[in-house]
Amino acid sequence: MSDEQPNVQKTADELKRQQERDAKDREQYLGSRIKKLNLDGLDKSGLEKRVRELYEAVSKLEEEKYDCEFKLRKIEFETNELNLSVNDIKGHFVKPPLKKISKTEQKLAKIAEVKSKLGSAFRENLKSTGQPKFALEEKDESGKKPDWGQDQLSKHTKEEEGLAGEEAAADEEEEEEEE
Repeated sequence: MSDEQPNVQKTADELKRQQERDAKDREQYLGSRIKKLNLDGLDKSGLEKRVRELYEAVSKLEEEKYDCEFKLRKIEFETNELNLSVNDIKGHFVKPPLKKISKTEQKLAKIAEVKSKLGSAFRENLKSTGQPKFALEEKDESGKKPDWGQDQLSKHTKEEEGLAGEEAAADEEEEEEEE
């Protein structure tokens, strides 16, 4: 732990010295590029002339800046295109980085709510073809009736008829016995 402290201090000192050197270099460079503005003893026409000169210089520098930025963008675009073509040739495909999203329960609830609203609105706006998608084809057989349970029905009626016949026979026997 004690060894890390001096290293951190040395790194911080080095960083400060580097920043000071960069600031001095910047000041020297700007001093060599920017001339002192001598406005002492100039009348109105002299000041106007000086303003025009400075405006022309700024315009020229802005044009150079724009040209440099355009060239840089063009070079970056070409570099990117070349990298893509090299990757295509080699068979390497760059996967785009995915954004990390923290999903708390509230955010998930909001997302589900939005999806349900959008889903129902989406379903309501769908056009109908007039035919149900999962409907079974129905054949029109109006002459025929389905014979579901005909066997059961016939057995049941036969049994009833049989019981009725037995009851009638039993009733007849009872009547005969009574006589």
